[in-house]
Amino acid sequence: MSPGPLSLARALSKFGVCSRAEAERWIADGRVEVDGEVVRWPARRIEPRRQRVTVDGRRVGDDTERVALAFHKPAGYITTRAEPGGRPTVYDLLGDVGRWVFPVGRLDRDSSGLLILTNDHRLGQRLTDPGHAVPKTYHVLVEGVPSAAALSVLREGVSLPGGTLTRPARVRSLGRGREGAWLEIVIAEGKNRQVRRMCAAVGHEVQALVRVRIGALELGDLAPGRWRRLDAGELARLQTRTASRGERSMR
Repeated sequence: MSPGPLSLARALSKFGVCSRAEAERWIADGRVEVDGEVVRWPARRIEPRRQRVTVDGRRVGDDTERVALAFHKPAGYITTRAEPGGRPTVYDLLGDVGRWVFPVGRLDRDSSGLLILTNDHRLGQRLTDPGHAVPKTYHVLVEGVPSAAALSVLREGVSLPGGTLTRPARVRSLGRGREGAWLEIVIAEGKNRQVRRMCAAVGHEVQALVRVRIGALELGDLAPGRWRRLDAGELARLQTRTASRGERSMR
């Protein structure tokens, strides 16, 4: 938690007890007190390390229990909590996990595989900050069979529409089938729909995409739609990966 002042709604989110939108509702409903005083203004600035914050009379703060889950997202689900269009979300499958959790990064609706959900903003920032360069590994079915030249472009960096150049990636062939070729692609950044856009840029549209690894954490045999809680060892390995190690793995 930052030592400086934060809005009350953001502080509750950073404490890992709820989303910022939920915090705003709780505050408006009079459920939140600061130093014994009911506060109904979500933008009220507080010093989270110095002031006593309670929700429904229960103190919350940096000592709130932190949880992290590994979830196997099936294709066809989106990763937002509320979807006005009524499309199914991963929260429909999660059920009650005992804590509010948010997805670390995204998988688009048509993609599947490993998704980490947590209430720990520090962990979320470490895993998504480009400076930490945490590698993510994908198994990708593409149309056709990429040439050696196309694979080289994917490895060295792809110029995406709009002029964005991707960082170097690790790419290898996993075999061919009737529908195309399977590739393993490892990237250390997270642009929107990046792997799909990279493959399309070299002329091979993605037919299926599965994320099988984030840093040291593997999807393994976790069944689609199921989740498990990460143990202390897994969390430690995710939290101690450095930017330099992540960058070297791409070379």
